[in-house]
Amino acid sequence: MPNSTTPPRPDDCLIVSFGASGDLTKRKLLPALYYLWDRGMTPENFGILGVARSKYDDDSFRQMIYDFKPSQYDPRKWEDFAKHVHYEASDSTDAAAWPDLTQRIKSLGAEHGTGSNLLAYLSMAPQFFEPIINNLGSSGLVIDGKRMVPIDKDDPTWQRIVVEKPFGSDPASAVQLNNTLADVFWENSIYRIDHYLGKELVQNMLVLRFANTIFEPLWNREYIDHVQITASETVGVEGRGSYYDSPGGGAMRDMVQSHLLQVMSLVAMEPPVSMAAEDIRTEKIKVFKALRVPKEDEISEIAVRGQYGAGAINGEGVIGYRQEDGVDPESQRDTYTAMRFNVDTWRWGGVPFYLRSGKAMAEKKTEIVIYFKPTPHILFRDQARNQKPNQIVISVQPNEGVRLRFEGKEPGVGMKMNEVVMDFDYVKQWEVDPPDGYATLLHDCMRGDQTLFKHRDEIESSWYACQPVLDYWEENPQGDLPNYAAGTWGPPASDLMMQKAGRYWRND
Repeated sequence: MPNSTTPPRPDDCLIVSFGASGDLTKRKLLPALYYLWDRGMTPENFGILGVARSKYDDDSFRQMIYDFKPSQYDPRKWEDFAKHVHYEASDSTDAAAWPDLTQRIKSLGAEHGTGSNLLAYLSMAPQFFEPIINNLGSSGLVIDGKRMVPIDKDDPTWQRIVVEKPFGSDPASAVQLNNTLADVFWENSIYRIDHYLGKELVQNMLVLRFANTIFEPLWNREYIDHVQITASETVGVEGRGSYYDSPGGGAMRDMVQSHLLQVMSLVAMEPPVSMAAEDIRTEKIKVFKALRVPKEDEISEIAVRGQYGAGAINGEGVIGYRQEDGVDPESQRDTYTAMRFNVDTWRWGGVPFYLRSGKAMAEKKTEIVIYFKPTPHILFRDQARNQKPNQIVISVQPNEGVRLRFEGKEPGVGMKMNEVVMDFDYVKQWEVDPPDGYATLLHDCMRGDQTLFKHRDEIESSWYACQPVLDYWEENPQGDLPNYAAGTWGPPASDLMMQKAGRYWRND
């Protein structure tokens, strides 16, 4: 977690991206590393090696990365940065390819003066994770991965691995992947990345809660009615229909089980004893272990799935999900999920957390909304019908900021109330453009800071809370899909779920 002082530069290391010809490396990883390098936040000595089956060499790989989006690179600086970037055409899932690949990694380590420090990034489809982890373990590159002490105490090395989501497609596959990782690496060398946790306003949640006495005393069941966490997108599946319609796809698996539950854990966690990574993760794990596992007879009341049909977004026509390439014309895949979670702790007993995420919706936004309970004695009964609850709105994207909504008196004769908003605009306040989440997280990886990364217990507990709903949906096909038009706020059943509890989604 960033401190008030600038952290020292990371240790020298070689960064190896497996699956480097794919979209993630050119869209996120290389731009993030360039951002860090341009600001003096990379190690003094570092190298980057992209590994994939595509037939590039060093020069053509560098050109491909640059050409993808030239506007994010300074042409003169790029020439210097590109000297750190290399490529190896290799099938890293094939054990026979590893002698040559291992030699290339060692050679680049010597060339760039990075020694044996290695950051391996798995940036490919999840079915390739386990073969590569096993091959890394057999290669001899993971020198200190499973040793109790470093080989050289005076010059300790490290080897770390970064694993992208999806982290399993159900509880059993998540446990299996965790066990495979544990066979090669210690838990403190495993970085299960979630780019949502790299966003500034998500991290700011810890400061908002634990550095301000005006908030934390109210952060409990006595004062909070419920919490909403929304991640809505205006785009559909963007040509990824075959992936999204696969057994590992859908809004529940892609967003709720991973990103949104992670954000929820920061809202719900107890104050840690320090800002050390281990102490923060300890409190997050407690939240995940306290998640109530839903029973079959209550699932229809606490979870809603949706699928978008044809509609219009920003005046442009959008085809329905089932018309997308690679999608089953009778698909039951959820492109929208809304679910109520309960955290069974003393602090949060009786306070529901409503999480929702959807594609092809009316607006793109990610936000956390804390709804407070009404005052115990309503003095302004004649205006109570129009009175909205006090809210803290934490906007993660696109307009980063924190907004406090409360009641105020309008100027003039009479006691007329109206809502007032106090607005903290993150960008205007600090006059900065927040870095992409990947830059923050890659910097933490190189520094060995696991604060913003998932522990295996978090992964497995979140699956246990979500899997009963996925099983129920699998066993009970829904006849009305698609059930919301592209460009709207999701299926009517989602609003009805809230109305039954006397609540409503914040859509403005």
